[in-house]
Amino acid sequence: MTRFAVLLLGVLFLGGAAFAQDSQPAQSLKPTPSACTAGSQSVRVCSNGFQSCNDVCRARALSANADIAGCATACCNQFNVCLQMRNCGRARINCN
Repeated sequence: MTRFAVLLLGVLFLGGAAFAQDSQPAQSLKPTPSACTAGSQSVRVCSNGFQSCNDVCRARALSANADIAGCATACCNQFNVCLQMRNCGRARINCN
């Protein structure tokens, strides 16, 4: 009777271990995409801000009273700061 109980416990233990291994999610072999690729959310956010800033510069240029000196350069610098804050500093652009 004792052998039967030990055998039964062993079967239950092994069955539970096999079930636990099967219930884990499968891991993908595909590499995780970079957060800084051209279509990534980080770059899109910074690019949208850059475009908006440039739009403001263009709109201000239409006013005779507006001082827009350095406006485009400021937008460019803000874009690079945005990329740096999102750990995408390698994607920076030249602001000269």
